[in-house]
Amino acid sequence: MTKFNASALGLVMAFSATPVIATDYISADQLPKWFNDAVKREMNVTETSAISLTDFPINGTVKGKWSDVEKADTYWYYTVNIGSDTPVECWAFQEYDGPANSLVNMMNYATNNIATVHNKALSSKFNYSLDASNIDDAMMLDYQVLYNLGEGSEKVSGLLKGLSAETASGLQICMHNEVGYRETFKEVFTSFVNALDSSAQSSPFFNSINSVEVNQQLVGLAAETFTKDADGDVEIREALTMILPVDASNVAATDTVTQSWSSPDGSLINAHTYSVENGQVSSTFSLSASEGIWEIEGEMQGKPVTMQLEYDGEFVSNFGSYLVVDALNDSEQDTTTYVTWSADTDPTSPTPTTMQKLGKQDGLLQYAADMAGFKVKYSSNEDLVMQSATMSMGPVSMKMAPLYVTGKPTAL
Repeated sequence: MTKFNASALGLVMAFSATPVIATDYISADQLPKWFNDAVKREMNVTETSAISLTDFPINGTVKGKWSDVEKADTYWYYTVNIGSDTPVECWAFQEYDGPANSLVNMMNYATNNIATVHNKALSSKFNYSLDASNIDDAMMLDYQVLYNLGEGSEKVSGLLKGLSAETASGLQICMHNEVGYRETFKEVFTSFVNALDSSAQSSPFFNSINSVEVNQQLVGLAAETFTKDADGDVEIREALTMILPVDASNVAATDTVTQSWSSPDGSLINAHTYSVENGQVSSTFSLSASEGIWEIEGEMQGKPVTMQLEYDGEFVSNFGSYLVVDALNDSEQDTTTYVTWSADTDPTSPTPTTMQKLGKQDGLLQYAADMAGFKVKYSSNEDLVMQSATMSMGPVSMKMAPLYVTGKPTAL
């Protein structure tokens, strides 16, 4: 599986363009008439429920008839009657692998469990559809699987639908094992996410979500959030979540999260990053400074990494990269170079980054960036809010499409 530079994604948080379209992998002419008729079914869910979950927290009105919550060690669970033959099942997690990994793992477990319940072997399953979007400031993944149980005249088919959304409180997932009701299911899930009680959450001064398209295929989402903390520093959270189809039946899931802090002048204070691939932590690194020496602690593919960097200068944070571009715009120079730290390019050494002004096109500022061979071309408005971006690394191309933005990246 190709590994992408999550830090470089921070350069290309884009907004105000047309998002890519979700992918349906199986066309109607490949399926029997009964399935094509059934998959079009929808339901007007008029019944609502009031749910409250103090520890998550959730407090609001949701679509459908919701059960009382069941509490497990690390999650909360509901069943939802929407008026169809099969209930929707929903979970709220505060400990999880990520929107992609958690959803794929639960979908795989569910298809095997369905086979066990029906006492039939899981004879085949196929990727039916994949979508990546948002519910306001929550990243949402939509993954659906067509499965077959048994063989010959005893074969039965089904459609398992799954949705996951990450909010400031945690991860919410719903699944529905029934052909059809795709939009109905999404409406119920949306009401679940919108029931989140965010009154106690801090407000970021910049927040963005983009869809991620790899080689012209929609595969996931990238998010970036800047929040001013009590000391006046900037807390930065970057997240990349992707479900990449491997073949007709399988997908690879990856989730990368980087949490860092920056001083108001844009210099990096410390950082922690981790990646989960196909249910396993593939890497985790922490960067901190002690008496002017940068130290790395972490793990790569199960092997511990502890070292001091042979670099005693400053790193520019993700927030700081916007300040660098702002300063470049105010100068007569066309190019500037600065140093960042990226666990994706090389966690054991600094990453020189070159930023170049390319003038204006259609009223937008044009730029090119190079991070150790990871090349980015993008455009932005005068507030440095990016409007489009393309990236390339060898044969892999990536495009970012805007979904959601609030604030301005330099408005600390």
